[in-house]
Amino acid sequence: MDRSLYPDNWDEIALAIKESVNWCCEACGRPCRRPDETREAAIFRLTLSDHWTVPELWEANDPEPSISRLGRFKLTVAHLNHIPGDCDLSNLRAWCAPCHCRYDLKQMGQKRVLKAERHGQLRLEGL
Repeated sequence: MDRSLYPDNWDEIALAIKESVNWCCEACGRPCRRPDETREAAIFRLTLSDHWTVPELWEANDPEPSISRLGRFKLTVAHLNHIPGDCDLSNLRAWCAPCHCRYDLKQMGQKRVLKAERHGQLRLEGL
């Protein structure tokens, strides 16, 4: 993530988006960890949820929640058009890490084009 492409107040914008959805993914509804929560507090709050993804915190044979699996419960903010400077609310979604990754993987072609254009590549219209 190239922070120079984002507005100076990106952290405030992203926080407002996440708080507006009560720290739950807009795509799948997964409850996500808040930035001020300790690992233990997050695990406790997440286990109170009856969301179908919460069992992902545990390995089949490990009673302790995995730190790496807790990463699946990180809430991110996605730009639907992949233009970081476009922070119109209609272009932003609060998604958990897995949903954000799924969306980005489907958009890799568009992201490559946008990156090339940022680095000077010209666009031919109509081709």
